[in-house]
Amino acid sequence: MKKENLSTGNLEYNRAVYNCINKNSLDTVFDFTLEDLNTSNDLIFTDIIRVEKDNGYHDRSRDFKNWLYFRDTTNWKRCKRTGLALTKKGSVFYGDITQEVILKTKTPKGRDWETPEHFILVQVDKDFKKVVIDVFKYFHTYKKSLIDLIINEHQFYLK
Repeated sequence: MKKENLSTGNLEYNRAVYNCINKNSLDTVFDFTLEDLNTSNDLIFTDIIRVEKDNGYHDRSRDFKNWLYFRDTTNWKRCKRTGLALTKKGSVFYGDITQEVILKTKTPKGRDWETPEHFILVQVDKDFKKVVIDVFKYFHTYKKSLIDLIINEHQFYLK
């Protein structure tokens, strides 16, 4: 992929393309390896990612169909992750990459707090063989109407 500035409106983003290297027998867990990256110095993207279909055991505040894990440690359950929320475009999801806020007071589950730091759009091809992740650094919104507008104007990699 050409190293270029990508943007939707005035929001710049970085893009990574991943190829499937493994899936479990139930087609619920897919591992991907980095194929291409449009930037050379981005620490957000990892060489390996995982997409897991939701098992229904999370807070139902958003309609997540899948979870995305960035392989940044040796245990998948400790890796940086985000739920992938459904959009009107069937193969496009959105989420956010969070930043840990370490305080003396922990969450009710005894964990550190998290706050959204980066907005992401994720494209998955119909056979789960390719995943494209676009990261809008230091941008986040809770406004569903704005998210819909960004998705409508975004130049997606997969057609």
